[in-house]
Amino acid sequence: MDNLPIIGTVLGTAVALAIVVGAVYLLHDRLDHGRRPRVFVATFIAVALICFAKQLLFETDAAGASLLSSFATSATAALTSLGMAGAAFLGGNGFALFPDAAGDAAGLAWIAANPGHFALHALFELGNLLSLALTAEFALTLFTGFSTHLSLTQGHFGDVLIVHASEPMAVHAERFITGASESATSTPPAIIFRLSGDDPSHATWRISAAGHTEATDRERALQELASIARHLGKASGKTQKRGRERSIYIAVFRNGRVTVALYHPDRAASWRDEDWERALDGAEPASDAPSSPRGIDNPSDLYSYSVEEIRVRQLVRQLLPPQGADIGIGIHPLTAMVMGNDVERMVLTIVYLVRNGQALLVGDDLAAQPRQPHIAIASAKAGRIERRLRRAYPALFPDGLDATTISSESAEQQPRLTPPATFAFFSSKLDMIEQTPLDAGGVTLVINTEPDEGRAPSQREVWHRTLERRCPAIRPVYVQFDESEHPGFVWENSYGGRERAHAEDLKRVLIYGSTADCMQSSLVLHRSIDRRAMMVNLRYADSSAKPDLFDDAANEPYLSRAQNAWNDPALTLYDRESSRATADFIGAERLFWNEQAQALAARSGHDMPTDEDRATLQDLVGQLEHLRWNAYMVTSGYITRPWGDLAQDFAASWRGYLREGGDANDGGAVKSLVKSAIRDKHLKRHVALVDWEFLPLADKAIASIADTPENERVLSQAGVLTWVRSRYNQQSDRDIADQFITVD
Repeated sequence: MDNLPIIGTVLGTAVALAIVVGAVYLLHDRLDHGRRPRVFVATFIAVALICFAKQLLFETDAAGASLLSSFATSATAALTSLGMAGAAFLGGNGFALFPDAAGDAAGLAWIAANPGHFALHALFELGNLLSLALTAEFALTLFTGFSTHLSLTQGHFGDVLIVHASEPMAVHAERFITGASESATSTPPAIIFRLSGDDPSHATWRISAAGHTEATDRERALQELASIARHLGKASGKTQKRGRERSIYIAVFRNGRVTVALYHPDRAASWRDEDWERALDGAEPASDAPSSPRGIDNPSDLYSYSVEEIRVRQLVRQLLPPQGADIGIGIHPLTAMVMGNDVERMVLTIVYLVRNGQALLVGDDLAAQPRQPHIAIASAKAGRIERRLRRAYPALFPDGLDATTISSESAEQQPRLTPPATFAFFSSKLDMIEQTPLDAGGVTLVINTEPDEGRAPSQREVWHRTLERRCPAIRPVYVQFDESEHPGFVWENSYGGRERAHAEDLKRVLIYGSTADCMQSSLVLHRSIDRRAMMVNLRYADSSAKPDLFDDAANEPYLSRAQNAWNDPALTLYDRESSRATADFIGAERLFWNEQAQALAARSGHDMPTDEDRATLQDLVGQLEHLRWNAYMVTSGYITRPWGDLAQDFAASWRGYLREGGDANDGGAVKSLVKSAIRDKHLKRHVALVDWEFLPLADKAIASIADTPENERVLSQAGVLTWVRSRYNQQSDRDIADQFITVD
């Protein structure tokens, strides 16, 4: 019984605080929807009415009062109520649960005797608390807004991110924004976020800068963008320290895709007011660009990926060296068994496995044997997946290629391209597990592209037993899609549970697909990819540059040249994506180089490779690079370009160039015409898309462009004749080793 007063005190306090917190939460919820003025007015009116009723009913003796007295009393009560309602927002009324009139009678007895008076007074005090909470919220918001404005006005921000998202993509955009803010190494970025629902006129805006985030409206967002524009304009007129240059990114999250446009400071500084308005209102960059784009229609880089593609790219990066060095994708022959019914995710998974699953087996005689991945597909929609692959990537299935894309005459003269993968399609998962050829010395992946709903016994355990029975030495890696779980490797027992001990009896499972992982800002904005890709591009743009891809400090002297080459307006989306694909795979090529160097050293007894050994290693790495490039081109939709009409195609392009007023002495323009003949981007055809041993024939075919007198004169006048006749594609692939790969 002695504890009852304590319990009562605790319960009473908790109930009171819960009421106040609940009321404040409801108010804040209303404020989040942009209704602050209405909430202020409603709270003021409510407090004034309660105060007025309280005075008339309980604090004024109206018995026997005259008309004049009643008039004076009510007028005084009204004015007093308005004053007390205003004072409530400043905490001027004090806080007491019982009115002064209660005196010494305060307590449960007084409440029982005066329930109406108590209830009205309690509401009045609650109104006072809520009014003060509103004032505090307004002051905090005002301070935050001023701090944000001051930070932007004074230039205290890093990159500028303008993010647009539709309602279904809001979770991805929010994760991206959080990552961008958390990953800032120095000055946080300035972020303007626009969320639009079905009705664009009801879009909501939010600004984040200097660690503060606040809701805003379009007008305020435009004002802050004007501050950003002023600072970009100032920065463009003077040399900026490296790392302080502010780039602008427009990231659009819509229809399951993420589209990113990058604007470097020199381009963003020239934006006009209408460009800023279009950027804020969600215009797709370069969606309706004129023939000579400028402003928002002239980004330094523009790319777009589906969310599914980002997830799959993340998966493959975890399988490639250095993250997946012990798995060996890109080093050892790949067998992949892929299952699922999401057609897009299945096709993307297959494409990226083909691109990065190429391997080269080297025998004791140093003869190289290409080993393309074997991919088995199990799906209730296997027929649709096969048709999708055949239509989008015809070179994967040469049985249907000649009849539809290459004439019979060309087919007889044209070297055939070995498909970069073999396929098998099943409607049953167990049939796939039981019938797919296995290689204990290779890499075996069992990939489930759908969430694991859990079965007893575990489906993976059934697959694992089947594989071990067929090939006891096999050590497969199981890959499991999961949108919410943290990505990485886990160990799984026969019941599907997670364990760490007795790893030899457990299955290794790689989790992928989480929103947090795929929406990392460094990946969406290519920050962790493009430095290496820029160095790859520099190697092709400037043969005198020899940066080290794996050492940022060592390639620092090349950074400025690499950025200039990367920002060259002549650089196409194809060029950038090709360099990024090379950058992804280069770790596997370095590991392959090191393994082969060690094998050569063991055979020859030399501590370091001799010049002859290095030439052999370069040739091997060149073959692996060409395998990778072939796979990338095929999975980008390309087929081999017929060689017989190269000279005619170039001549036709040249005549069209002249009709449009082209300069015959412009070597860069003429070289672009030659490249267009070599790589037909409209029909998706490339001359060099052949097996390694046929590349010298491809070089001769390219040189044949200059075989006609007219073409020879044109190329000579532009100064590119030697460039056309000295193409050496095999050496270009070999040079990847000389430029980037060192022996550890």
